[in-house]
Amino acid sequence: MKLKLKTKNTETLKTTLSLISQLRKYVVLRFTPSQLCVISVNGQSPSSEPQVWCKFETSSLFDEMEIQSLNDNSILLEINVDLLLQTLRNFDKANSDGLFIRLQRKDATGAQGTNVSNGRTASLALFYSNINFNANVINHTFKIPVKILKNTQDMSRLQEPGHSNVGMIMRLPNEFVSMFKRLEKFRKASFNETVTIRASRKDRGFLGFVLEEEGKFKVTISWNGKLEVMSAAATNTDGDSLREAINAHSSQVDSTDIDEMEITVKLKDWQQASKIVGTCHTVILLICERDCVLHCFLDDSDDADIVYYINGLRIRNPLD
Repeated sequence: MKLKLKTKNTETLKTTLSLISQLRKYVVLRFTPSQLCVISVNGQSPSSEPQVWCKFETSSLFDEMEIQSLNDNSILLEINVDLLLQTLRNFDKANSDGLFIRLQRKDATGAQGTNVSNGRTASLALFYSNINFNANVINHTFKIPVKILKNTQDMSRLQEPGHSNVGMIMRLPNEFVSMFKRLEKFRKASFNETVTIRASRKDRGFLGFVLEEEGKFKVTISWNGKLEVMSAAATNTDGDSLREAINAHSSQVDSTDIDEMEITVKLKDWQQASKIVGTCHTVILLICERDCVLHCFLDDSDDADIVYYINGLRIRNPLD
């Protein structure tokens, strides 16, 4: 197994990690020669909490790379996201011309301070150099403990969720982040734990959030502006197809498209996406039969996709 990388610009990776770092302490890095995938998932119960899958073309992140393994040249590492993020920030401050990344295996005795008992028998070493005010070369090396994932149990929890019968696809405007702020104010005042998301393609498109407590109140907070609704039947839901539909301003309606859809989710799960939605250039909401998905593009390039999956609690199609 071999992992050797060099990069001059960590901005895309650093920004993405900062958007998901508050969700969990550890993330999984899946390296292949063509793609880096950063995965944030509850390892004990993947379906009980939101999952985030961030995908990058390796050629857009790294100037040099050597990725080899017996598992189809795929390497999976579990790493502390805050330690990795801080190291990338240190590199940016140093004004260095290159960051080198190496996977270093440890021996079974736990040499060099590695904690073998928790399975972190390797380190991701990041090193770079810079010149100080006295024209001296300063070398920096950071070694972050990692767990190499190889067994069947590890692999089984790292299956990206599929889409369960997509009923509605909407592009959310950049100003939509204000909706999260309105929901947060109401959440603090009412202590709501769930929210029902209602969407319709009628008129100019409708998206509302219903908060209620039986016998006490029922409030709907809705987006007042126009929404771009895409045909769920005519649009594939992979990243490339969604991007093509956006660029083509595709809003055609298929005869099999559903006019209205709703799903109930944990309010906390929805609100945790606010930072991602507020930062990304393009945000697509997919409302499905058993879940909803925020498929986000960090900028107007093809460099980074961030997909945020939320499981539904109670599903009902208003037309049923």
